[in-house]
Amino acid sequence: MSPKTLEKYKQALLEQKKSIEAGLGNFAERDPNQKDNWNTLFPFFEADDFDEEEAADEVQEYINLLPLEHALELRLKEINKALDRIKEGTYGKCANCNKAIPQKRLDILPEAELCLKCRAKIKK
Repeated sequence: MSPKTLEKYKQALLEQKKSIEAGLGNFAERDPNQKDNWNTLFPFFEADDFDEEEAADEVQEYINLLPLEHALELRLKEINKALDRIKEGTYGKCANCNKAIPQKRLDILPEAELCLKCRAKIKK
């Protein structure tokens, strides 16, 4: 893979990372003790101004955000792994068979670490 193409994928990955982190920042905060882990913020309730119905809505919203947090964390982890592969010089090679991952696949999913053939085998 040419240095120019590699830089293109690196920039795409960094943009995705920035976007995901910004999205997570809207409802979660980084866990200072674990890399790539975020914690959805639990709603804070004032004891003297407590509305049970409003509290129930806020807790439900918190519950609804948990799967989104998890999905974004997984995507962020894959992006960080791809950025590590760029640093190591292994980006664009299948982690299973070590053959080149087609650029069409990387254009769609720049964090891909498996070629389609290996991905299909692992899914089975």
